Amino acid sequence: MSTANNFSWREQLLASPAVAVAIFCGGLISCTVVGAGVIAIAAHKANNGTLDVKGVSSQLIESDRVEWSFRVRGESANRTSGAKYHSRDVQKTLQFLEYRGINKEDIVVKVLVVNQKTERNPENGRVTPTGWEFSQEIVVISDDIHNVSAVSQDSSQLIEMGIDAHFSKPEFTYSKIAEKRVELLKGATENAKERAQAIANTGNVRLGEMSYVGTAIFQVTTPGSSSLGSGGIYDTETINKKVSAVMDIRFKFD
Repeated sequence: MSTANNFSWREQLLASPAVAVAIFCGGLISCTVVGAGVIAIAAHKANNGTLDVKGVSSQLIESDRVEWSFRVRGESANRTSGAKYHSRDVQKTLQFLEYRGINKEDIVVKVLVVNQKTERNPENGRVTPTGWEFSQEIVVISDDIHNVSAVSQDSSQLIEMGIDAHFSKPEFTYSKIAEKRVELLKGATENAKERAQAIANTGNVRLGEMSYVGTAIFQVTTPGSSSLGSGGIYDTETINKKVSAVMDIRFKFD
C-alpha cells in the first residue's frame, strides 16, 4: 500500500510541486496569474469540482437626507418662571435656525420634559425640593444637507447666546438605498463570474454554472473605506458615501 494514501487530500495537495509554485508565486506580482491557475486546478481536483469566489460591487453616492437633533435645557428654583425662561430660549433657538436658512417645516419641537430637583439629607434621609429642570428636544429633518451641516458646525453660537444647548452629530442617510441594492446585486454577481472565469481560463478548465449563492452583505461606508467584513455597516457621519454589496458564489467546473 502507498504511504501517500495515509494523508488527507489537503496534505497531499500542499506537498505537490504545483501548489508549491502557487504558494511561491503568491508573493510575486508577475506570478499572480500562474498561481491562480494552479489553485483553480487544485480546486477542481480537491474541492469536488467547484470554485468559491467573492463578488464585490460598489458605487459612490451623496446623502440626500440629514437628521440633526439637540436639547435645550434650563434650571430654575421656581417652576413658573423657569418654564417662561425656557420657552424664551426655545424661541430664540428656532429664530436662529430659521435665520440660518432652515425651513420651519423641517423643524420638529418635541414635548417639554419637566423634572423636580431634590436633595436628600444624609443624616435623616429627608428629601427636600431644590428646584426644577426643563428639557426639550429639537429635531431638524431636511434634504438641504449642506446647509444643515454648516449650521451644526456653527451651533456654538447658541451657547454664546446664553442657551444651554446639548448637541448630537448630524446623521446623513440615502433614501434610495433599496433601489441601489438591485444594481449592486447584479454587479456583484457579474464580478464574481469574471473572477471565476479568469481563474478557470488560467487553469485550463471550463467554468460551469453557479451552484450556490450566499446572502449578500450590504455596506454603506466612507468613500475611502476598504472594509469587506461579514457584517452590515451603515455610515451616517459623512455626506459622501460608498455603498457596496459583497456576496459569496460557488461555481461548478464542467
